[in-house]
Amino acid sequence: MTERSCVFCGGRGSKEDFLRWVSAGGALVPDWTQKLDGRSVYTHFDKKCISGIYGTKKVFSSFENCDSFAVPKEKILDFIRTQAEKSFGYYLTICRKSGVLFKGQNLIAEEAEKGTVFTSLVFASDAAERTVRELERKTGLKGLKTILSKDTIGTKFDGRGVSVFALKPSKQSEKLMFYMNLLNNFTSGDI
Repeated sequence: MTERSCVFCGGRGSKEDFLRWVSAGGALVPDWTQKLDGRSVYTHFDKKCISGIYGTKKVFSSFENCDSFAVPKEKILDFIRTQAEKSFGYYLTICRKSGVLFKGQNLIAEEAEKGTVFTSLVFASDAAERTVRELERKTGLKGLKTILSKDTIGTKFDGRGVSVFALKPSKQSEKLMFYMNLLNNFTSGDI
């Protein structure tokens, strides 16, 4: 697998960890699908890196006749948040249907006692600290506290509040966690 590097911070990683930027019509365009033709540069899916390239002209040195951005920074950040939210919902559904997602404190605790191995433990922003501590102890995992509330997560399931869900190892659960982290990153705080 070919590694890519972020044009802003220099960090390296796999292609899937980066937002691709392509020169089109004299302007730099984000390529969310990574399928546009042409020379490209990459940034991390991170507000600091994306905001950073908007503040520097060195990004344009990789391209001929390219000296501006096709889309304002705020629209890119909002687009990524929106796409992350859609992709999160999509992979949440896939994980539920494929049986790699378990929701609810009691079910997760029972499965952990049976020896079920989980790779991720996700808590709603308003999950009780007691619940967090107990499930982290039972699963042996450090949980991710998301920016989503119980009610917001619940709307993705059956409408009832969900304070925690856990994922078994799978490619789908890896994708779900990627989009969960992306959603957290692009929804919280300002640059």
